[in-house]
Amino acid sequence: MGAFETITGSCFCGANQFQITEPAVDTHHCHCSICRRVHAAPFVTWSIFPRSGFKWTKGPQLQTFHSSATVHRNRCTNCGSNVTVDLDAIPDKLFVSRSNFADMKADPGHPAATLRHAFWPDRVPWIEINDNVRKTQGFDT
Repeated sequence: MGAFETITGSCFCGANQFQITEPAVDTHHCHCSICRRVHAAPFVTWSIFPRSGFKWTKGPQLQTFHSSATVHRNRCTNCGSNVTVDLDAIPDKLFVSRSNFADMKADPGHPAATLRHAFWPDRVPWIEINDNVRKTQGFDT
């Protein structure tokens, strides 16, 4: 992995724009039923960054949805894009949806060992995934 390059991104309409200046500590494809339903997708790819390296450059104009007492999902008040997630258990980190990166090929700089399919048993049965990425029972690495 080379030197980390700043990542930029936004919600769909651009009302909420961000910049990330520190590498991710984790990246995973989440197959949990909550992520699937909130995003209306078969799975969601998250990178988790130190909060100290995340900055809003426009906005934020966000609505927070509490999918549980300890998980807080932030979406754009205009276009509804799911942008970030806050977990009470790790207040110094921020989950950022990879689908909102300006450059879809941007390298979040995460340690390769963290890449996994999380909540693999909860995956949808109608998509076949035949990659070599590790599959875990839950959020565990």
